Amino acid sequence: MSPFLSLSDRFGLDGSILADRIRPERSGRETRVRERLAELKGQGLRPGQVVLCPDTPVMETVLMSLALMRFGAALLPYRTGLDSDAVLGLAAATGAEWRWCLESAALIATGIASPCPLSSDSTLALLVKTSGSSGGPKVVMLTRENLLASAAAVNRRLGFGAGDVWLCCLRLSHIGGLAIIHRWALAGATLILHEGFDAQAVARDLRRHAVTHVSLVPPMLGRLLDTGVAPPPSLRVVLVGGQALSPLLAERALDAGWPLFLTYGMTETTSQIATSTRALERVPADGRVGPLLPGVEIDRCDGLDTPSRLRVRGPMLMAGYANPARIPGQGLDDGWFETSDLGGIDMAGELRVVGRADDVLVIGGNNISLTRVDGLLRAAPGVSDLAVVALDDAVWGHRLVVVYSGDLDEQAFARWCDGSVSGAERPRAFKRVGRLPLLDSGKYDRIAIRALALEYGFGRST
Repeated sequence: MSPFLSLSDRFGLDGSILADRIRPERSGRETRVRERLAELKGQGLRPGQVVLCPDTPVMETVLMSLALMRFGAALLPYRTGLDSDAVLGLAAATGAEWRWCLESAALIATGIASPCPLSSDSTLALLVKTSGSSGGPKVVMLTRENLLASAAAVNRRLGFGAGDVWLCCLRLSHIGGLAIIHRWALAGATLILHEGFDAQAVARDLRRHAVTHVSLVPPMLGRLLDTGVAPPPSLRVVLVGGQALSPLLAERALDAGWPLFLTYGMTETTSQIATSTRALERVPADGRVGPLLPGVEIDRCDGLDTPSRLRVRGPMLMAGYANPARIPGQGLDDGWFETSDLGGIDMAGELRVVGRADDVLVIGGNNISLTRVDGLLRAAPGVSDLAVVALDDAVWGHRLVVVYSGDLDEQAFARWCDGSVSGAERPRAFKRVGRLPLLDSGKYDRIAIRALALEYGFGRST
């Protein structure tokens, strides 16, 4: 039997909706989980089935996760407010049998026949839709063993234990937020839950609750720094992942005293597979993340002279992409998962991620790395955030458009590029916005950013 089946015996649940403080105390530890589980069983839920559930209120998502985990059923959380057609689409794609209706506190059958035998031995525990930040989303199937292996390895790496406090401001329909629940559960620690990211609320609660750990994606880190708040003395780990951390943003955070830890992973690997062993002392400029977590393998350990797509396997690796029959293995090759990221293990034994397979483009006969261009442009004075978009061009192959926020106007940015960025690396159009659009996960919304770039990509060259 997986240890996760008994973890809910240790949970006590209390708190408000905005920032729930949850302690593993004996008083009331069983009541709410037991009551929810009885409700679900009484309404027809069977082991091995999947329940769709909105990701807010956050306490509801946590409660459903604990009850389903204990019962041997699986949770498929989705963004609150998702239209009914999209919810039914998720059910059809995954074979999910039930949808949780918060208003009536009832399970509603999706009308999809159960694709798997009804058994309490089922290990499927969580289905998570990928963010789809630059393409079509998929749904990842994760087992109890995946969740336990990931939580145990991360807790050891980050020193997260019973006396610690993790603030979660990542949405619980994404693996970044969901993984924190399982780390907290395994550690028997304290969890502060926010319904989404609000920089002022996070700044307030970091100090109010003596937080020791917090997870952020780079845009969230930037907005937290904008508040001017100082890191509280209790804070030991600011875990930054989800996308590349720019050296300039990292330097800004380090200068302000924030204890940054880098991490790399994805939904398919139950969150992270490599993480810093200690807080950064200097700004990483070479894509270095840190050592792999125990049990994780990368099939390239020969340095980075010719980086290739990272191929990963290990105990955190998904059972496969979801399908109506929930058959495992889709998206895997003999137990390996091939990512879209380029990198390898360096001579010091640390993972380095140097770009994406689709990051290098040919412009005017030159190989151009969008990662390198991004780094060059972030040095422009008065630019607070940016994204580089490559649009098709009949003559040059591609033309670069930069969508950015900051005090620097578009003409001034173009003049700065004349002296600092040369040739095919220089953007041909500039679009200043108040803020770059983000997904619910806090990552850049690449599709929305590309739409902005298309507005200015042609006929507005500078």
